[in-house]
Amino acid sequence: MTEPESALQNMEPATWSTEDGTAYEVALEGINHVVGAYSGLIAEAETAADAKRVETLTAEQRRWSARRRTLTPAARAEVDAVTAECARLLVELRGTA
Repeated sequence: MTEPESALQNMEPATWSTEDGTAYEVALEGINHVVGAYSGLIAEAETAADAKRVETLTAEQRRWSARRRTLTPAARAEVDAVTAECARLLVELRGTA
């Protein structure tokens, strides 16, 4: 029986620091909270039968999901900007402003 190939076999060395990696994880968690907040708002809009709002909120949720897929720990300035934007947006989405 042959051994399976390692999932890490073709990986290049990391180009970011431990701090960059941690900041990236924080940004991803912020995005996850934003996507979750949109889920709650979409459910409320569906209950209210507000199709236009559902459409708008779903588009924003998809935009944030796409942003999550393109973010990289190597782009620290973008990671920090996403974290800050998530914090501001969550206040707005949760109505705690």
